[in-house]
Amino acid sequence: MIGLDLSALLALAAALSWTLAGIFGHQPARDLGSIQFNRLRMVVSMSFLLAYCLIFGKTFSLNHADLWLIFFSGLIGAAGGDYFLFKTMQRMGPRRTGILFAANAPIAAMLGWVFLGEVISPKMMLAIALGFTGIVLAVIYGKRRDLVHTWEDITPPLWIGIGFGLLAALGQAIGVMLMRPVMAGGMDPAVAGLFRVMVAVVVFWMILPVQSWAGQWPKKFWPDRYLWLHILGNGFFGMAFGMGLLLKALESGSVAMVSILSATSPLMMLPFVWARTKLMPPLGAWIGALLVVLCSALLF
Repeated sequence: MIGLDLSALLALAAALSWTLAGIFGHQPARDLGSIQFNRLRMVVSMSFLLAYCLIFGKTFSLNHADLWLIFFSGLIGAAGGDYFLFKTMQRMGPRRTGILFAANAPIAAMLGWVFLGEVISPKMMLAIALGFTGIVLAVIYGKRRDLVHTWEDITPPLWIGIGFGLLAALGQAIGVMLMRPVMAGGMDPAVAGLFRVMVAVVVFWMILPVQSWAGQWPKKFWPDRYLWLHILGNGFFGMAFGMGLLLKALESGSVAMVSILSATSPLMMLPFVWARTKLMPPLGAWIGALLVVLCSALLF
């Protein structure tokens, strides 16, 4: 029971960490684009994790089976999922992106049921329906008419942003599911996170020559000091500290429970939006976020 409680607290801490990562990530995602932003933030995250592992004397060893699981988790979750996550951030802002990304919880619950044999009950199906209802409400009815702020801007058409957000959620869910056996086997979370991020670093930097060949060199390759501060904050709270908390939670918690509790960040985001914009988010945003949290509670 103690282990379960600890994994729940770690998952909630990961949600708060990702909320802060989303706040730091909005501006560089808009200014740099998803690929260039991810290219830099993954290097930052890798540096944080590598420094931590070296300072605390972590062992860089893994078996053959774990290697492939980490590789595909990094490819699908860290590289693919985060690419679509920040494409969503560009088009829909941090609040709506967080709501859409929360879909990874019910998706992960279903994947855990199908591939890992974890139990999914009628109550869990109800929770999943409530979660998706909350996402719809928060995306469509979550903006005040009198609110003009970049955090709440939407780049039309709306369906493209929603599609990117759901693809990000799917990538995250698959990435988490693949990491569950690795963490259950006792691998250190920091080392696992480091290897996972290294896969994404290689992917995003391998894309650079292709971009150059295609005439799509990043418009702003080297960010200014203001953007670098945001990239450092996002790299720390996102792929380094936040992902480390999530992987630690997976050592003793199920894929469904950990993914669900770590998906409470949409509700955590609302007070930050309120403080930043000086206007209380509308009723649709609160109801939608609360339904997502209710989904989490029912599933937990």
